[in-house]
Amino acid sequence: MAAGLLAGVVWYLVVIGTTSMQTYLLPAFGVAVAFGVHRGMRRPGRAAALVSLAITLVSLLLAMYYVNRHLVVSWFKANGDVKHIPLVPYFDWMAEVVGHALTQSPSAPIYAVLALVAAGWFGMQGFDVHDPQRRRT
Repeated sequence: MAAGLLAGVVWYLVVIGTTSMQTYLLPAFGVAVAFGVHRGMRRPGRAAALVSLAITLVSLLLAMYYVNRHLVVSWFKANGDVKHIPLVPYFDWMAEVVGHALTQSPSAPIYAVLALVAAGWFGMQGFDVHDPQRRRT
């Protein structure tokens, strides 16, 4: 969970600094979560892959909400208007804001899928190439 939170905070800070969504960072999000799960579970495998996928999905949706919320509120503020989007997301607000983020351009859903693939792959394979559990003799 900490890896998902940390990846989300890093992505949010990059978006604040650049004022654009920077969706190409999403696959690194999946790798970071899988690395955290690998460190916590101490072994790769199907269970680690499923945990990595679940944490990546939830963390990615929450991070996407806050990133897109920031961009929308900033856009309204720059144009002399105000748009109140709750800081604590309700389900309907979250669905609306994340849906807007995913349909704004084709890159967001593509990179989000790549983040999930990376989380599943690295959760299954692990990170240590010298792990004796992965050696096939």
